[in-house]
Amino acid sequence: MRSPSERDQREAKLDTLIKSFMRDDMPAFRNACEWLRDYADEDKRGRGLVHGSGSYWYTPRHKR
Repeated sequence: MRSPSERDQREAKLDTLIKSFMRDDMPAFRNACEWLRDYADEDKRGRGLVHGSGSYWYTPRHKR
């Protein structure tokens, strides 16, 4: 059996998010939301974006 890929892990966490919401399982729902937020933030950092104030992400300007 192959090890789960990153995509498989994301899909499993999204399934958990939806199922926990439907079952009104708030601890599992919060955990899945935190994971999803952290994953999205890491993805943005990987693209070179920097977190500004609030929910604003921007590409920093290079000083000359």
